[in-house]
Amino acid sequence: MKRTKAGQKKHDESVKRSADAYKQRGYDVRADIPGEKKPKNIGGYIPDIIAKKGKKETVVEIETRKTATTDKKQQQAFKNYADKKSGRKFTKKII
Repeated sequence: MKRTKAGQKKHDESVKRSADAYKQRGYDVRADIPGEKKPKNIGGYIPDIIAKKGKKETVVEIETRKTATTDKKQQQAFKNYADKKSGRKFTKKII
């Protein structure tokens, strides 16, 4: 779903804050925002953040109220990926 410019700015700022929080906790972070290394494609979709630390891997998707209900296929792809291996998890954050 297409976001407004203001909505995209709010989304990207939230992704940046979350990515920085993972970095502060020692995670290797890839984030889908300008200036960061991009996360890998998972099931045809690029998540907002992939944070890795040791055997732990967290896939994070930041959603606005509108995209939280419209991006179900994307969220399911990330959940399926996380469910395939111990130590992986999928987190959805609504802003």
